[in-house]
Amino acid sequence: MKVLDNMHEYIKHYDESELKSFLRSYGKKLGNTVVLYALIILTLISDSKVPLKLRVMLTASAGYLLLPADLISDFLPIIGFTDDIAFLTYVMSSANDYITPEVKEEARGKMNRWLKIEHDDAETIDD
Repeated sequence: MKVLDNMHEYIKHYDESELKSFLRSYGKKLGNTVVLYALIILTLISDSKVPLKLRVMLTASAGYLLLPADLISDFLPIIGFTDDIAFLTYVMSSANDYITPEVKEEARGKMNRWLKIEHDDAETIDD
């Protein structure tokens, strides 16, 4: 996967406050489930129980989401975020063992507090 070859570049673009702003701006376009995935990833990045290698991949996926000019430019209507969503989904499946009910609840809390989206409007893996 070409995206994985450049993870160190994507990590440079990760910034929690930028991710929060990005999700506020593009949340409706991405959809509630994708927003929740991004917030789960954000929660797992700071979880010391998650192995470092996986946290690096999580950070890279968040940085990739923030890049406007990635594999498929985010400025293209409809298809612009498909590569971002594919990367997030891949990382979520890799992190599935660490996505506990507590992690999901923390991400849903951020979704409600930061973005004013009710958590019932989004589903996650194994919900």
